Amino acid sequence: MPVLYSGPTGSGKTTKLLEKYIEVCQKEGTDQALVFVKSAASRLEWQRNVDLEVMGKLNVFTYFGFVQKELTDYWPWVEEKLPGGFTTIVPTFMNVETSHYLMSKYVEKYRKFRDVFEYVNANSARIAVQLIDNLNQAAMNNLSFRELKRRLLAWAGDDREKITVFKEAIAIMETFRKFCLDNRIMDYSLTVELYNKYLLKNEKYLGELEKRYTYLFVDNLEKFVPAAQNLFLYLLKKLPGVYLSFNPEEGINRFFGGNPQLAREVFFPLCQIEELEKSYTSSPAARQLAKALYQAIFEDAYLEDNSFIKKEIYTELRGDMLNKTGEEVVKLLAEGLKPSEIVLVAPLVDKVMEFTLERYISGQGYSFANLSRTKRLVDLPFSQALIVLTLLANPQWKMNINYSSLQQTMSLLLKLDPVRSSLLAEEIIANKLALPPLDNINFRARIGFDNSARYDYLRDWLLEKEDKVPELEEFFQLVFAELLSPLSPTQADILACRQMIDSLAKFKKVVKNFKDIPEEELGKHFIDLIYNGTLAAEVLYNDTEEETLILTTPYKFLFSPEIKSVKYLFLLDISSENWLRGSTKELFNPYILSPQWGKKSHWDDTVDQELRKEQLLAYLQSILSKVTAGIYLADSYLNSRGWEQEGQLSGWFLAR
Repeated sequence: MPVLYSGPTGSGKTTKLLEKYIEVCQKEGTDQALVFVKSAASRLEWQRNVDLEVMGKLNVFTYFGFVQKELTDYWPWVEEKLPGGFTTIVPTFMNVETSHYLMSKYVEKYRKFRDVFEYVNANSARIAVQLIDNLNQAAMNNLSFRELKRRLLAWAGDDREKITVFKEAIAIMETFRKFCLDNRIMDYSLTVELYNKYLLKNEKYLGELEKRYTYLFVDNLEKFVPAAQNLFLYLLKKLPGVYLSFNPEEGINRFFGGNPQLAREVFFPLCQIEELEKSYTSSPAARQLAKALYQAIFEDAYLEDNSFIKKEIYTELRGDMLNKTGEEVVKLLAEGLKPSEIVLVAPLVDKVMEFTLERYISGQGYSFANLSRTKRLVDLPFSQALIVLTLLANPQWKMNINYSSLQQTMSLLLKLDPVRSSLLAEEIIANKLALPPLDNINFRARIGFDNSARYDYLRDWLLEKEDKVPELEEFFQLVFAELLSPLSPTQADILACRQMIDSLAKFKKVVKNFKDIPEEELGKHFIDLIYNGTLAAEVLYNDTEEETLILTTPYKFLFSPEIKSVKYLFLLDISSENWLRGSTKELFNPYILSPQWGKKSHWDDTVDQELRKEQLLAYLQSILSKVTAGIYLADSYLNSRGWEQEGQLSGWFLAR
């Protein structure tokens, strides 16, 4: 009978699962054991923890990674069912940034020729993200496009303006989907949809799948989307050895694609349940506070036991609150706590908060990091230099160069101090982004002989490319080989440049099929994607020091696998309304696309407010499950703009 380990965060579910996996693999090898984990980081962690004397292939996948592999391996079985028949050997897979970019081009095209989205207060890029989210959410929840359309229009109700907007949105999504199908280009939603429609219903494929695997392991079942759970259910019924883990307290996952309720309803009756009640990463007092918060939020009850709340910091001005928070943190560190044993969590981390806390804490000699700030590829020095040099070599594109990016690139390439590189950047901008001769601007003496020689070499190098700039991919390679590699790049720098070049190759492969973008402008559009998009570099490496005090948001705190638990938690800005932000946007509502929505069509402010409370409570319960010693509450009467804060969380926490 399938075994399901059920227990709270830190109860040892993953350890049990891993032990069983190693036990099975020691006897029968790794080839026939299939493992599903939630994220790429979890996949790497699982692989690192497997240490066997004899080891074959480790079949450890995220759901999407597995589906993408299967679609590639069995593509002919899928393509024969598609319009147009056999046209490609393998499909092309888009990353999320490229899919957003392409969708934004369709949105811009529609807005150019008709009065579309006049009622929506969002730019084309933001609308595109929401349309992609709709397609992804529908695929994750096993909804057809027809059902997606029905639910969106049901959400609009009798509002004519909304109906008009949603019909236009649906038309754009249909156009995008047709483009992808016709050109065999797969975004996330189409990949999942084709797998479930043409492989998971193919008896021949299912027979092959059953032959390949004997054992199934799924870690954190509650985090997986319904489409993944559908695959797991089939394998559970067919394979002789199935082992799952489930966290009954991780309700937060329902707001980010997972469906704990569905998993409980479907899998629990089919499994032998092994309860793991003790948590090694939280205290009973923390879990008791989480239960009391439920009663405070939904039953208007008082917090009878608030012993886990160690201190309340309250000031009129927000700046004073941040300084007092810094004082309390430094006190704990002075008592011997490690920086990694404390975390600061705020619903929104702004620059004022980051600057104030970093200055105070770093000023006392402790390492500090803002984990909420996503490190984009364009923000890294070497990949930023690739972009800046591309724009300097292509003035005909008439694209602006960010001043700080130009200044930092000059510092990197010429080994200049910030003052001289800033002055040089100003001269280059004044010269319409052409590097002027140093003698014309009287700079040779100011930057020194060696620096002048490096500048002249860079200027000559760009002039050589002026008549015929190579294809962008070749240009990137030349920049790295001739200008960047002599600077002794670190492994992180090399990886960043490699990711930039790989991303360009994938982008060109996809966008060359988009007829509205001339082939000679593909490079320009890639740079546009990089500058205005969110191509992340954090997947390459994690440069946060082990002993670092972290400032972050609830989402980043919970979904960072490197943070197992902390001793003390500081909750900041507890009167901020940002604690009750919902997931619903102008054109996207994950709730109406969930299996729980069913055939209902009711959506109003009451439902919205209840869901916001449920999401907040789920956040707090999951956060508290990682805290062992206590929490500090920090708040101010006025926010950073000087306005009175009216959020409800402080009232629920401080109710006596």
